[in-house]
Amino acid sequence: MPISMKSNSTRMVRIIVAATLGLLLAVFLGTAAIYRRPSLPSAAGAAILDNAACQRCHKQAWDEWASSMHARAWRDPAVQASFGTFGFDRKCQSCHAAEPTLAATGAEPILRTADLESGVNCVTCHQLSDGSVAARRTIADAPCRPTESALLVSSASCAVCHIDSHKDWSQSSFALQHQECQTCHMPLLATAAARHTHACLGGHDETTVRSGVRSESVEEGDDIVVRVTNHATGHNFPGERHHRTLMVQMIERSADGSVLLSRQETIKGVTPFRAESSADKIRSGQTVEVRFPIVARPAEAEVTLIYKLFPWYTDREATVLSRERMELSER
Repeated sequence: MPISMKSNSTRMVRIIVAATLGLLLAVFLGTAAIYRRPSLPSAAGAAILDNAACQRCHKQAWDEWASSMHARAWRDPAVQASFGTFGFDRKCQSCHAAEPTLAATGAEPILRTADLESGVNCVTCHQLSDGSVAARRTIADAPCRPTESALLVSSASCAVCHIDSHKDWSQSSFALQHQECQTCHMPLLATAAARHTHACLGGHDETTVRSGVRSESVEEGDDIVVRVTNHATGHNFPGERHHRTLMVQMIERSADGSVLLSRQETIKGVTPFRAESSADKIRSGQTVEVRFPIVARPAEAEVTLIYKLFPWYTDREATVLSRERMELSER
C-alpha cells in the first residue's frame, strides 16, 4: 500500500526529534562525565575533579582565573626560584598546587601528584569532600552538582594557605566589620548576574597594593620624616610571608643637581621561611616612621616608597608605591 506524503512527513519529524533528543542527551552525559572524571585520587577522600572541565560552563570566571597569579602559582619562574631559595620542600610547595582545600582532612594543604602546572585552580578552592562543588547556590541537576557553601565566601576558606595573612586579618578592624578576604581580593563585579571576580587581586596587582598604603613626608628640624600608614589593608602590609620587601629611598640633591645624600631604609625585609612576626610588617591601621638627615640647604629631596614581590627583583621590576619631591629652603 503506498505511503502518503503526510505519513512520510510525520515519520521524518519523529526521526529528527528523536535524533535531536539523543544528541542532547549524549552532550549532557558527556559533559557530566568530563566533570566527574577524576584526575587523581585525593588524600582527602573523593576523587579530584577535572579542572579543565570548569571552562565549559564558567568561561568568564575561567578566563579571569587563567590570567591570575593563582593560575601561575606553580609554573611562574619566580615561584620556582623561591622554592630553591627558601626551601624546596612539600610545606613550601603544597599551597602552590594543593589538593582541594575545603576537602582537606588535615590542618595543612596536601600537594597534588598531578596537574601541578594549573597551580591554585578551580578545584583547589571549590571541591568539597563528597566530590561536589562549593558554590554560592545549590543547583542539584547541574553537571558539577554545585552546593551552597557559606565557607566558600568566608575568610576561613583562604586560611588554609594564607595562614599569616588570615591571622593578621582576624586581629584587625576588618574582621570586626565582617569584611572578608573576598571583599577586597575578589570584589563583586557590576554585571547582570552578580558574581565575584576570579582574578584574585593581590600582591601582584599594583592598583590593589597602592590602595592599601600611603606615605607622607615632612620636615622636622634637621630631618625628613617619612610616615607610612597601612590605612586600607585588612592584614599586615606588605602581605604574605618572607619574600615581600618594602623600602623607603631618599635622595637629596643640591640646586645644581649634585647628589648630597642617597639612602635607603628597609621597613620590611626578607625574613626566614615561616619565621616572621607581625613586627616585620606594618599592622592594619598602624603608621611607621623613617628618618633621614638633611645634609644641606637649599636642596631638593625625593622620597620614594618601593615594594618588591621578590628580593632578587631589580629596581626596574619593583613597584613604586609613591614618590614625593620636597623643596628644602634655607632658614
